[in-house]
Amino acid sequence: MGKRFTIVLAMLAFSVLFAACSSTPSSFGRAYRGRSLDVTVKAMDRMPELRYSNAYTDGAVDYHRLMPSGEGMELVLVRLAVANHTATSHIVDVNSRAAELNDFFQGKYFPVDLSGQGQSWAKLDGSWAWVDNDRLTDLGEQTQGADIPMPPDWDPRSVRKIEVGINGTPPGQGFLTGSFKLDKGFSIDGWMVFETPIGTEIRSIRWRAGDSLTIPF
Repeated sequence: MGKRFTIVLAMLAFSVLFAACSSTPSSFGRAYRGRSLDVTVKAMDRMPELRYSNAYTDGAVDYHRLMPSGEGMELVLVRLAVANHTATSHIVDVNSRAAELNDFFQGKYFPVDLSGQGQSWAKLDGSWAWVDNDRLTDLGEQTQGADIPMPPDWDPRSVRKIEVGINGTPPGQGFLTGSFKLDKGFSIDGWMVFETPIGTEIRSIRWRAGDSLTIPF
């Protein structure tokens, strides 16, 4: 009797431990339907700094990085697939209000503007340095080429590499930003970047671009 009780207790403890360690919500991978769009959360990742490079078919590359805006903050990357299942054609504008992460204390977090908050490895006054993206247009630095030197402390094994092909970026590699025309039966798949206090527990994500629906975490 005592031995059986011990085994049952051990199995129960293991089940509780397994549930506590499992960090993937059951909603991931499931399509949530709005009036005309299906939205699926495929993955989520947290990191103190985002580094990514674009590789082009002509051999050119460029290097970019994004850091949180302040101490005590981290980046939260969410991979989303958005599909048009009803309308003949649907315009989806993925901007800084296209989606919002919600925590358990009424906190709301919106997508980061990669072109504004991020930095690019660029040639400035004859030497290479990290330059804020919002300054690139004014300064006209070189940021792309086949002979660009790799930034210091740049480990390709820990960098997101995005293959930019003739027909665009493969699903799930690039970032969701800009305006997309989705014909019926077509979809987009990519990452959105948010910024939250470190360790924030996410309750849900609300999709707001061209439709309105909420996905619980």
